[in-house]
Amino acid sequence: MPETTFYVPTLRIQDDADAVMFELQDLPCVHQAEVTLVDQTAWVSHSSMISAEDIAAKLSEAGHDAVVR
Repeated sequence: MPETTFYVPTLRIQDDADAVMFELQDLPCVHQAEVTLVDQTAWVSHSSMISAEDIAAKLSEAGHDAVVR
């Protein structure tokens, strides 16, 4: 199962982290996610049916730019 870490520079407050976590949990094929506000990162365990680029695109659509690390 692929695991991807994203840098999310828009993570500034806990509400941002909560919003990113909500978006990640709402995506199909995402099995587990963790958002770390201090590091401005999001770690995602997902199936190969969704790519890291697709996840980043969905986060960008929600207003949170994400870059694959």
